[in-house]
Parts: sequence; structure tokens; C-alpha cells
Amino acid sequence: MSAIPKQRYVEYYGEQEKQRYREFMSSLSDNISFESDTWICEKQLKNQAQHPSKATIYFSKVPDRYKEMVKYYAVIRLLEGKGVSTVCGDIGNVAVFLNFMGDIPLSGISVLTASRFKEYLEAKEYSECTRSNFWSDVGTFLGRMNGFDGITLKNPFYDNPYQSKRLIDQKYIPEYVSKQLDKVFLREDIPLTMQCIYWLLRLIPSRISEILGMKIDCIKPFDGHYCIFIPTWKQNGGYKEPIIRTIHINDEGIGGHLIALIQEQQKLAMAYQCYLPEEKQNALFAYRAQIMQKGVWYAQDRYSVCSWTYVSYQFKEVCKRYGIRDENGTDYIVTSHQFRHNGITDRLRAGFTLPQIAEMTAHHGTAMLYASYAHLNLFQETIVEPIKYETGAEHPYVMLGGRILNMDAVTESRMLKNVRAHRVPGGICADVTHCQSGLWSCVDCECFVPEAEQLSYFKEQVAAWDEKTKIFHTDKQIADNFADIAKKFRKIVEKLEDKCYNGK
Repeated sequence: MSAIPKQRYVEYYGEQEKQRYREFMSSLSDNISFESDTWICEKQLKNQAQHPSKATIYFSKVPDRYKEMVKYYAVIRLLEGKGVSTVCGDIGNVAVFLNFMGDIPLSGISVLTASRFKEYLEAKEYSECTRSNFWSDVGTFLGRMNGFDGITLKNPFYDNPYQSKRLIDQKYIPEYVSKQLDKVFLREDIPLTMQCIYWLLRLIPSRISEILGMKIDCIKPFDGHYCIFIPTWKQNGGYKEPIIRTIHINDEGIGGHLIALIQEQQKLAMAYQCYLPEEKQNALFAYRAQIMQKGVWYAQDRYSVCSWTYVSYQFKEVCKRYGIRDENGTDYIVTSHQFRHNGITDRLRAGFTLPQIAEMTAHHGTAMLYASYAHLNLFQETIVEPIKYETGAEHPYVMLGGRILNMDAVTESRMLKNVRAHRVPGGICADVTHCQSGLWSCVDCECFVPEAEQLSYFKEQVAAWDEKTKIFHTDKQIADNFADIAKKFRKIVEKLEDKCYNGK
């Protein structure tokens, strides 16, 4: 019998690996030093709108005995594709834990350590989400750095006792507030740059970093409409170069208003280029500073590119100046990220599918869209939850041509709350927007003979398909299909109501 092979210990933090990590730092900055407690990673700035603080990692709060270890951890996280601001937050949370440890060596970490750290977090006035982030970041740190300089690290933080990000409905701007904001941002006394940013956020679900990263040459005519190009960095695997989203928009109505705003902002940006440093040039949202005195805007001889802090401040000032309030009369301050929540939720209510919205927002999947951005619980008349098809003895549903058969009355009622669902002969079609069975073709056939006693049913069908046409009006192809189905049933109703046909 051959001997059991010995396990070979692999040193992931040997001198060769450490040297590779240090060499990687040149991709962060030409002036960075591993020994420094402040890493300014200017090469990781995504666009001209970002302030250098967004690309800076601080190690000053990390205990001296662990600084080298934590710095290598920071490089490893960056190599894994994490953004600089994310890594900076991770380091801050790890620093809190390391200071909590005091003189206890990391090799002495046990379940008791985790229990005491949990007590420490709960004694602080942290939110559930913040505590979850602390716990997760410490667990990741201990997992990644196990074996560093030969130290074995136990990791009792693998099971997070706190809930992570939860859907907070305050992130959705109420319709009562949205109507006020829309009126305000149509006013000519609002600076053009802020008007343009507002309507981009309002009409196209985007992060503020994506909007502020737009270039001057961001819009082009195409086949009778316009294409707007918006960069996104969130879903590109951590690379500096963004993925470019292409948004098609018609030059009419509020879409035409947005196009006109972008074109005017292009002219302003071009005029301001000569006043901007090289690293700020070519950004769409270049602006000339303005101040308001006695209700009048006055321009100043200062030029820059809009940043997140600038936009947040302007939104706050506009809400105060024009008295934006909620239904209870309480002052309301809108944030840039709320528009993304509204945009995704409103499109789901209008009948857009999750894959369609994911393509619009550049998400690689749909899970996060529904979990974090879909505030449909605020609108009970639409989808309450995604439909899940179950099989087995407990729920013996049968899928047939997209239709679900053999369900109990409660389940049937719940499914019909979905705006995409529709009752069909024998069951329910789960998603009529993708039905290709030609189920309603027969009603348009010359050989089809409707039963007079089914008149009420055919009238219900006309009303149901007219309503779905309205709900899905934003998708012309689907709306036209539904309108055609309604037309077919309407002809049957007209035929049945004809006195001659009914023998009256």
C-alpha cells in the first residue's frame, strides 16, 4: 500500500508574492509608497468628476504592528477587482477590529473573540447594515490573510449574525414629491447644468457617478431618434475603462426636452474647456460657479466639473429654496441615488421585464434589481413578488405552453395580481408579454362561432386587453400586440350584440 502523500504547505505571502504585490502598486499611482500611511491612487480615478479623496486609502488608524499585513491585504483586494473607495471602507472596518483586539495576538482569535466583538458592536449606535459590514469585512480579512508570515488565523466570523442591506422604502421618492420636483426643474431660473443632470437621473436609471462621467460627445442622432452614451464602472469587473451603455430616446415630449438640455450643456462645456486643467477636460458637466443673491443667480470666474458633493449640495439648496415638502408638510431633501430606485420601480410598474431593465442599467443579473431597487410593496395593485414556479406533490402545477394548470384558488388569485399574467382556457398564462402560442388566433378565424351566452366573457376580455395595452404602453411592440387581441374580441362582441346574429 502506498503511503498517504504529505500535504505540501503553500506560502501565499512569500517574498516573491510580496514583491508582485508591491509592483502592482505602480498601476495605482506613479508616486505611491508602500511605507506611506496614505495611498493616493490617482490612476484609479474613474472620471474627471471624482475627487482625489475617492481614490485614497488611509492606514493611519491601523495599529503599527499590523500595518504591513493590512497593506498587503489592501493590495490583494484591489487585485481582486474591488474599487479603491470600497477597499478604503474595508480597511477602516478592519482597523476598528484590530484596535478592539488590543494586545491579544491574531493567532489567539476564537469564538469568544467573535462573541465579544458582537457585544462591542451592539453597544455602539450602529445600524444593522453597518454591523453587518463590520462582521463581513473582518471575516474576509481573516480568511484572506490566513498564513501571512506563517500565522494561522482562525475565522469565527464566517456566519454573519446581522442582516446586510435591506430595502428601505424611503429611498423611493413619493409621487407627491416627484411632481413638485418636475415642475421646479422645468423652471428657467434653475442652472442649465443641474436641469440636465436632474432629467438624466429622472428619465434613465443611473448612478450619479455614471451621469457625471459622461463626455461632451455623448449623444448622436440615429435612425430618426437619438442615442445617449452613458459609462458604467460598477459591472465591468473593476477595470478602469467603463462599459458604455447606449440609451435610445425619441426627440419628442420630455425625451426631446432632455435632448435639448444635453445639446445646450454641450455648448457650455465646450466654451469652458480652455479654463479647465487637462485632467478635467472633455467632461460634459463642466460648469461656471454661480451664487444666488436676493433671488438672482450671479456667475463667478471659477470653472470646474460637477462632483457628487456639488450635485448633492445643489439638490439640497433647490429643495429648500423652492419649498419641496412631502404630503405631511415636512421638508424633503432629495438625493441623487433615489432617482435610480424610482426609475427601476416605475419601469417594473409600467410592465418592463427585469431583463429589459437590467440591459438599461447594465446589471449582469436581475436578482439585485428586485432585491434592492424594486419598491413594489408600495404599490399593491402591481406585482407583489416575482412568480416562482414550484413542482412536486405539494404544488403539482403543470406547465403547458407557458400556462400553469392545476392550482388552488389562493395561488391563482395571487398570480393574477401580476400585471403580466392572464387567465386563459384551462389555467393562467404566467407572462403574456412573451407568449408565442397564438392562443388568440382562433378568435379572428372566419370559422370561429362564438356562443351567445358567453357575451359577458368576451366583454371582460376586451376590457382586460385594453387595460394591458395601457399598462404596457411604454413597449410599443407588446402594446400593439395586446391592442390587436382586444380588437379581435371587440369584433366578437359586436357580432354577438348584432340583433340579426342573435335572431332578435
